[in-house]
Amino acid sequence: MASFYKWYNARLAARPLLTQCTSTGVLFGVGDGLAQVIAPDPELGGKYDYVRTLRMVFHGGVVFAPLVSQWYKLIGTKINVPGKPFTEALARMTADQLIWAPFGIASFYVSMGVLQGHSFETIKGELKAKYYPTMMGNYLVWPAVQIVNFRFMPLEYRLLFVNVVSIAWNTFLSWFSAVPAPEGIAVLEEAEHKFEELEHRAEAKILKKGE
Repeated sequence: MASFYKWYNARLAARPLLTQCTSTGVLFGVGDGLAQVIAPDPELGGKYDYVRTLRMVFHGGVVFAPLVSQWYKLIGTKINVPGKPFTEALARMTADQLIWAPFGIASFYVSMGVLQGHSFETIKGELKAKYYPTMMGNYLVWPAVQIVNFRFMPLEYRLLFVNVVSIAWNTFLSWFSAVPAPEGIAVLEEAEHKFEELEHRAEAKILKKGE
C-alpha cells in the first residue's frame, strides 16, 4: 500500500490530469465489469461485452475526470469558511449535489447514448425514464460521502477517493443504463420494498425487546 501511495504521488506530481483521467477510466471499467458479472446481459447469452466496458472507461477517463477535477478546484477556491472546516465541507457538498450531481448524471446518460450511436430522441427518452430514479439514488449515497471527501481529503486526492467509492455506484449506473427502463425501475422498486420490510421487522424486534 505504501509503495502504491508513493507511486501514485509521483505520477500525480509529474502528470496530474493524465493520472487522474487514467485512474478514473480504470475504476469506471471495474464498475462495469462487476455489473456484467453480477447481472449478465441476457441478450448476449452470458457473454462479456467488452465494448460496453470500453464505453464506461471512455466516459470516466475522457468526459468525467477532466470535468470533475476542474469542478473540485473551483469549489475548493471559491467556497471557503475560515475556522469552520465542517461548515466549509457542508457548503461544498451542497454546491456539489445541487450543481454538479444533476449535470454529471445527465452527462452520463448522454455520453452513453452518443457512444452507442443512439438518436437524439432515444437519448431523450432514456433521460426522461432514468434520470429521476438515478438522482434519488445519488442523494441516498453521495451527500455523506462528499462531506467526508471535502472535510478530510486533500484536493489532489478527492477525485481518487470518489473513484474508489464509485466502484459500487458505477456498477449500479452501468447496470441501470444497460437495462430497459421499466425493467430497471421494477427491480429498484422491489429492492425498496424489501428494504422497507427489513426496516419494519427490525423496528418490530426492537419494540418487542423493549416491552
